[in-house]
Amino acid sequence: MQFQIVDTESIYRRLLDEPDAAAREAIFTSELVEPFRGLVSVFGGGDGLALFRMWGLSPDHFAGEKRDWMAATVNALAAADAWTQAAQALADGYAAFAPLHDRIALDSIVFGLVIADMSSAPGQRRYTGFGGIPGWIMTVYGEANDYTLPRVKAVTAHELHHNLAAAIGMGMGGNTNIMTTSVGEYMVGEGLAESFAVELYGEDKVSFFVTEFEPSRLEETKRLIHDGLEKTGFNVVRGYIFGDDIAGTMGLPQAGVPAYAGYAIGYQVVQAYLRRTGKSVVEATLVPAREIIAESHFFA
Repeated sequence: MQFQIVDTESIYRRLLDEPDAAAREAIFTSELVEPFRGLVSVFGGGDGLALFRMWGLSPDHFAGEKRDWMAATVNALAAADAWTQAAQALADGYAAFAPLHDRIALDSIVFGLVIADMSSAPGQRRYTGFGGIPGWIMTVYGEANDYTLPRVKAVTAHELHHNLAAAIGMGMGGNTNIMTTSVGEYMVGEGLAESFAVELYGEDKVSFFVTEFEPSRLEETKRLIHDGLEKTGFNVVRGYIFGDDIAGTMGLPQAGVPAYAGYAIGYQVVQAYLRRTGKSVVEATLVPAREIIAESHFFA
């Protein structure tokens, strides 16, 4: 399997230097959108540029009031050697999956470290990623600072785990159909991905959705998520995973849980399972979510 890494840094610098709006849109479309045309097709095809704009990725950010932010973010990522770090994380993560290479049903993965306007995303630390569709991964930065920059490798590895797990047929906690995934499966899938990042790069790189979870709400949240483990329906599940504040802004059903509860609890469940079994994250990736939850004894 090969990684097709889009040289977004060079593309961004060309866009920053291009004075003509039409030329910027043409460059953006041909060099940033087109490599992800297959991903666009998964989301219904059509106007890929319009879809990217929905994701906060736009040629409009290279002129006007957003230009200074874009230039500063590109420069900060470059100063931190972020593009090299992301590429290294892909190599490290794929090497960790060596025992399962023959089961990865992918010829290539298209990867881009991209910059997005995340100003409207509540509760975010202005970095995230997307890797749930086999064959395409984005590591996404809205701000490059002392917190986000040291986590380039970790967030990239997290998304790579999603991609490879789906490619070997394990998807989110063993369910390859996101529309029928249960709360428990989605939660374990996120817990495995974050545990993979921590296994590779250390516990100090764990994401904010774990470290900033309010301990005083742990028992209440455990009870609510335990009672909802078997619930399905993409919107219902996301309410548990993202928490009430974010669910409210997205028009999703609220489950009564704090921000990013599903991520935080999923990480704790998987960590408990790994401690009890002595397995690596890659080994645990082959274990169905129900078994991980049961053997973790987290909800016992």
